[in-house]
Amino acid sequence: MTLSHHELSAENLSPTQQQRLIHILEVFSEGLFHVDSQGIITFFTAEFYAQFGFTDTTINYDEWVSVVHPLDRHTLENVVSEISEQYEENLQKDTQYRLRKASGQYIWVESSIVAKKENDEIYIVGRHRDISDQKLVESYLRQTAYYDSSSGLANRAKLLIDIDNAKNDDADYTVMYIAIDDLRSYMNQYGGDISQHLLQHILSAIQTIPTGVIECYQLRSDDIVVLIRDRNDSAELKTLCYAVHDDYEQAMKQHGHLYGDRMNIGVYPKISNDINAEQIINIASRTCQYAREKQSSPIEIYAGKTQRQVDRYFFIERGLKEALNSKSLKVKFQPIVRAESGQVSSFEALVRWRSLEFGEIYPDEFIPIAEKKGLISELGYQVFTKACQFIVRYNKQHNTTVKVNVNVSVLQLLDLSFPEHIQAIALESGVSPSSVVLELTETVVLDGNRNAINQLTKLSNIGFQLALDDFGTGFSSMNSFFDLPLNQIKIDRSMAVKSMENETMHDYLAFIIRLSREKGINIVVEGIEDQVMYQKFLSLGAVFLQGYWLSKPLSLATASRYTLYLKTKK
Repeated sequence: MTLSHHELSAENLSPTQQQRLIHILEVFSEGLFHVDSQGIITFFTAEFYAQFGFTDTTINYDEWVSVVHPLDRHTLENVVSEISEQYEENLQKDTQYRLRKASGQYIWVESSIVAKKENDEIYIVGRHRDISDQKLVESYLRQTAYYDSSSGLANRAKLLIDIDNAKNDDADYTVMYIAIDDLRSYMNQYGGDISQHLLQHILSAIQTIPTGVIECYQLRSDDIVVLIRDRNDSAELKTLCYAVHDDYEQAMKQHGHLYGDRMNIGVYPKISNDINAEQIINIASRTCQYAREKQSSPIEIYAGKTQRQVDRYFFIERGLKEALNSKSLKVKFQPIVRAESGQVSSFEALVRWRSLEFGEIYPDEFIPIAEKKGLISELGYQVFTKACQFIVRYNKQHNTTVKVNVNVSVLQLLDLSFPEHIQAIALESGVSPSSVVLELTETVVLDGNRNAINQLTKLSNIGFQLALDDFGTGFSSMNSFFDLPLNQIKIDRSMAVKSMENETMHDYLAFIIRLSREKGINIVVEGIEDQVMYQKFLSLGAVFLQGYWLSKPLSLATASRYTLYLKTKK
């Protein structure tokens, strides 16, 4: 019904028509009213308005406002003022607000009003319609769209809206992202009741935040987000987060839970207008993930140094696959020299990655990510291929039989096709397997994995040389590694440096070197820093030496100049 189309007046309708109109409006739960310039309201459908306790057909404006919900009165007054003060012929204004019935219950009504002018007097005609059922449906749909059906907490869609709304507020807002380790694996094993049980502990812990919590959101079964107002100081936020973390941890201990007991929190402080809501949630999530994977602290704030570290970490996650696809990773080669003569015996292939945004990215940053993301095999094959290509060119250029050392991840080794794959690459490159030394970490020995040991035997039978890398960083049993088909043992730099000042370590290394020589295994000492170290390990009987004092990792051209320098020096 559009009241602006026809002016309702006794002059236009007969008495019978007026009465029938009233009956029609009452049947369809609509109320018809008039407001004069003095604010006197006249009801034309008394039965509709009787439900609000009005027994008279005429009341004043203040009486009407008294049954309007307190939170909606401002909305009503704005509409009335606007239509009265800015008069425009037949302009209709619609609004929705709540009215209190005589029973005390509130219902929703939709109000449509039109300002009219007659003899310089402005008056209002309008109608009310009960829309409570419509609002109930809207509420149900909203509940379904914006709230988790299991926990009743707001969901991701609601969080996105609330973050966008927060940007328009003068106050500062912070997103706190909470994750529980391994919860989904326990849920899959024991059922969803575990999630609801732990959720109660999480919500209880969140209540330790004294003020400012706007709402809690459940994004996944094991991820909860808290939107906080007027809390953006990093030190204060860290204190709040530790209070939540410690309360949860204590509750888990009190209830004797051995699952879901590790909580990590990532915080995005002070929501920025320059970043969309989805990105803000993702950054908070990544900051939480960074805290979990680095394990140095269960709580990280996306600010300052941590912000740069988080951005760098996830650039590596994101960019490594692209770097592998484009084959943009570089391989350099560090000489391993024969201790007695100083001549190059081998080169260790060392992968390098340099990005425009973050500069040099080091292997200890991206190798663990490559292993976690299932990219280590592709990375390993690319490095192996470049190492083979390098050593062929190098030996052809200098008419030598220098070897190349290539690092192998345990994950690569456990790929059943690995031995045949690298054999094919070597043969295609024109390299004999005996010219390649595969370096493996102590993990192979520590785990005692029969499959890995079988792979080592297969590689040795093909002709590849095998080296135990970073000896001294683990707790290898000498009996264990002497049982393996090893050709080299590489002494870790930290162990070599420590032996320069620690007599016990010195004697232990002397014993290892002597025993290895008796077993026919060559010792390579890493981390040679000066001539004193060089001479010391030469005197101890180390066969090969490696370190920055001898040479940093080199490209093909610089490797060639280094070799020529040694020949000239000799």
